[in-house]
Amino acid sequence: MTPVDALLLRVHPFQFLSADRRAWLAERMVARRYADGEVLVKELDESREVFVIATGAIEAIDDLRDPPVRLSVITAGHYIGERSALFEAPRQLTLRAVGDVEVQVIAADAFLALVQEEPAFAQALARALTGKQGIFGAYRHMQARVYALLDRREFLHGELLPAYRKLMPALHPKLAEDEIDVGALGYVVARLPEGVTRTCFYYLTTALPELYQDPDDKFDPVPTKARRRASWEPMSGKHIVLLRDGISDVTDLLTCLCGYAIEARKLRHRLRSGEILARLRRLTTEPEPEEAARELLAELPLSPEERRGLISIWGDRWWREVRNILLHHEDIAVECDIILESYNSSAAETWTSQVREKAAVLVDLDNPELEVHIISSNTHSVSNCLSPYLAKQADAILTWGREHYPHVCGMPTEERPWGAPWAHREDLVYALGRYYLEEVPGAYARWDVEERNANHRHLDETAFTGIAVDLFDLSGEAGPCDPLLPTTRPERPTLIVNVDYAFGQQAEQILASLLFLFGPRVRSVNVMGKAGGLVGGRGDVQLAESVLLQSEDQVFSLPNRDLDVEELQALIPDRRVFPGRVLTVAGTLLQDRTLLHFYQRIYGCIGLEMEGSFFMRQLQRAIQTGVVRPDVKTRFAYYTSDLPLEPAHNLSEGMAAHEGVPPLYGITRAMLRRILAPDG
Repeated sequence: MTPVDALLLRVHPFQFLSADRRAWLAERMVARRYADGEVLVKELDESREVFVIATGAIEAIDDLRDPPVRLSVITAGHYIGERSALFEAPRQLTLRAVGDVEVQVIAADAFLALVQEEPAFAQALARALTGKQGIFGAYRHMQARVYALLDRREFLHGELLPAYRKLMPALHPKLAEDEIDVGALGYVVARLPEGVTRTCFYYLTTALPELYQDPDDKFDPVPTKARRRASWEPMSGKHIVLLRDGISDVTDLLTCLCGYAIEARKLRHRLRSGEILARLRRLTTEPEPEEAARELLAELPLSPEERRGLISIWGDRWWREVRNILLHHEDIAVECDIILESYNSSAAETWTSQVREKAAVLVDLDNPELEVHIISSNTHSVSNCLSPYLAKQADAILTWGREHYPHVCGMPTEERPWGAPWAHREDLVYALGRYYLEEVPGAYARWDVEERNANHRHLDETAFTGIAVDLFDLSGEAGPCDPLLPTTRPERPTLIVNVDYAFGQQAEQILASLLFLFGPRVRSVNVMGKAGGLVGGRGDVQLAESVLLQSEDQVFSLPNRDLDVEELQALIPDRRVFPGRVLTVAGTLLQDRTLLHFYQRIYGCIGLEMEGSFFMRQLQRAIQTGVVRPDVKTRFAYYTSDLPLEPAHNLSEGMAAHEGVPPLYGITRAMLRRILAPDG
C-alpha cells in the first residue's frame, strides 16, 4: 500500500472509494509542502483545489475581520477547500500552515468527477457538509424565522429581513450592493399583489372570516401579475390575502416582501431629497405629467440600467410608485391567521365537488371501463392541441398574424415560410391564437361553440384555489386537432382532466382530491410546467427521471415512466432535452448559490421547481394504499424558464413567445401521444 493510498483510507469520505478509484485519484494528486506560517490560499482567492492534509495542521483565518480571527485548526487526516470546488465560490477563509505541513492537492475537475461518479463518496461528503459544517444554516434559519413569526400571528415584516439578508438568495444577486437590483425588484413586484408600494398591512388567512364571505361583492379584488393569488383591498393601505394549502404560499409572499423591502429601501435612500419629493408631488397635479416625468427621471441619481428597470417594472406610472416608496418606509405589518381546525369545506374540497359535477355531465363516472388521465399544466396548451377550431383556422390565423403581429411571427424563410423562429407551424398558430380570439370579431364565440361540440368543458369557478380546470371527453369520433398528434382515439371511454398549475405544497392536496375522486380509473398522472435550470439554457427541456424534496432530501422515483428523450428531441428540434433528477424547493427566493450547487453536484439535479415531489408523494401514497392502480403511468417534464445560477437569466426577464411556446407544446404533444395512442 502506498503512502497516498494509506492517507486516503484514513480520510472520510475518501475511504469509501474502491481500490481502483483510489489509485485513479492518487495518480492525479500532487504533493506540496509548506513551512510554518506559510499561506496556502488567501481569502477571496478564486483557486479551486482541495487539500488533503498528510502531516501537520492548517489554520482557517477570517482575514476580513479587524483584527483577523482564527476560526479553526484542521489536523492531518482531514481535507479542506472543497467548498470552492463544489460551489464555484471564492475562498471563504485564508488557510495557513501550522508547523511544517504536507498536503496532497486534488484539482477541482478530479474532485468533481468523484462527486458525480461515486454515489457513496458524494453522499458521505453531503452528510459532512450539511451535518458537521452546517452549510444550510442560513436557509434553515430563514425557515425557522418564518415559522416563529407565523406562530406569533401578528408581527412587523421587518423582523424577517435579517434572516433574508443572511440567506443571500440566488435570484437577488445584488442584495448587499448599493446598486438597485432592478431584476430582483421586478421579480418580486410581479409576485406580490398590486399596490405593494402603498400597502402597510397584510391580513393573511387560510379561510375567510364569516364577515368577509363573498369578498368580491364587498371589496375590490387585487390582481397579482405572476401569481394566482386571491387578494382584496378592504380599505386603502390594507390587503386581505387568502392563502393556499401548505406553507409554500405564505413563505413565497413573505420572502417576496423581503426582496421588495430591501430594494425599496435602497431606492428611498438614493432619492432622499425634499426637492425630489416636491417634484413628484407636483406631477400628481400636472394635467399632462408624461413629459415632466421624463425630465425628472433623466435628472434622478440613477444609472441608465436603474432608470430602464423602473420603466420596465411600472411603466409610465413609475413616478407614482417611487413617490409611494419615498413615503412608505417599508412599514409593513402582518397578521397571519392559519386555521388548523375547521369542519367547514376547504377550498380544495369545494373545488373537487365542482370538478365532479362538471365531469359527470361529460362522462359516466361509474363506468368501470372509464380511463382518466390527469394533467397538471397551464390553461392553454392541452386545449389548443385538441382544439378543432384552431386546427381548421390555422391558415387564417397565420395570415392575420403576419399582418397584425409580425414581430411574433419573425421573418419567413424557404424552410419555414411561416416564420424562422418556429420549427413547427402549429406552435406559431397557438402563439397567435390568443390574440386572434381576443381581437377578431366573433372568433371567440365560434371557438366556444366548437369546443362544446367536441365535448370540451372549462371550469373557472376555482373556489379561491386559483386552479382552473379543462375537461376533455375523448369518447366521440376523432375530430381535427394538432397534426402532430395521432388521428385515432382510445378504444375505451377516456377523460382528460387538465388542471392549472398548483402552487408548492398545494399540489399534494389537489392531486389527492382528484385521486380520491377517480380512484382506480386514473391511468396516468402527467406534470408539465416551467422550472429553473441547473444545466442547459432557457427553453431547453428537463425530463424528470425522479424528483427530490429538498426539505427532507427525500427522493421519489417515477414509476412506469414512458416518455423518452428521443421522442421529445424530435418534437423540439431547436432545443436540448436533459434527463435527470429535478429538485422540489420550498420557494424560489429561499435558494442561495451554495444550496443550488450542492444539489446539482451531490444529487445530480438538473433543475428546480416547486410541486413535483408533492405530486409524487401523494401518488406514491395512493398506490401503496390501493386508492389507484400500481401500473399508473407517470410523466414529468419541464421547460427551463430561468437559470438561477446565472443572474443575467432570471425570472424577472420574460421569455419571448418563440422561446417558451415550442418546448411547452413539444412536452404537451409527447404526453398527449401517450394518452391518445398508448400502444403506439
